[in-house]
Amino acid sequence: MYPKPQAASSSTFLPAPFAWVNIPGGTTRLVQRGGYVVQPVTVEVAPFAIAQYPVTNAQYQVFVDAPDGYADSHWWDYSLPAAAWRVENPQPSDMAYGGDDCPRTHVTWYEAVAFCAWLSASTGEAIRLPEEAEWQRAAQGDDGREYPWGEEWDDERCHHNLAGNRIGTVPVTAYAGRGDSPFGVVDMAGNVWEWCATSWETGLADLNVDNVRVLRGGSWFDGVMSSFRTTCRGSWNPDLASDLRGFRIVRNS
Repeated sequence: MYPKPQAASSSTFLPAPFAWVNIPGGTTRLVQRGGYVVQPVTVEVAPFAIAQYPVTNAQYQVFVDAPDGYADSHWWDYSLPAAAWRVENPQPSDMAYGGDDCPRTHVTWYEAVAFCAWLSASTGEAIRLPEEAEWQRAAQGDDGREYPWGEEWDDERCHHNLAGNRIGTVPVTAYAGRGDSPFGVVDMAGNVWEWCATSWETGLADLNVDNVRVLRGGSWFDGVMSSFRTTCRGSWNPDLASDLRGFRIVRNS
């Protein structure tokens, strides 16, 4: 289905800042009810690698500008709904906020999945969106903490809107070293909500069905502390974009 993989790895193929963080296998407990989570449930998570930062404007622009990238409609062939959406939306949305190092927003779930398919083919790596339990494990670690950095809220550790005076994103490195997860993953609270592969209705990561998808992490717009908890869960339609939502990628171990 995909072109012959190129020699470059994702670590050199995409503009900085980019790095993989290896996450060991373990368990994650989903506690916030909604969708397929009808009661708290413990999920086994296999080892995987996750991008240290959300996908930036500059990184997504490589996909947009590549001759075999966004303009090639076969990256949407993973589902009939995605392919139909692509016919109606042949051009990507413009960058909403910030410079090269800010997270890319106005990306639908369909586009995020297409980016992963293109990057997989370009690098030969198995790249995809995280499943919900994987995302939470990367944010929370083994100790069940409330926030990526620990148990207590600290408004200096993520990009939020509790004061009601912020508009737009900041560079993905802005809170590096202050708001990191136990594994060293950055920006998992605030800045942008992040798309997950997981269906809100079924809990499955099937790409070929037109289901509402899970979002995680909270955004620059959110003004309540609960939005930034490692256990907080959101959802949105896969065909809708927003300046509150972006994504990060994972790689199979």
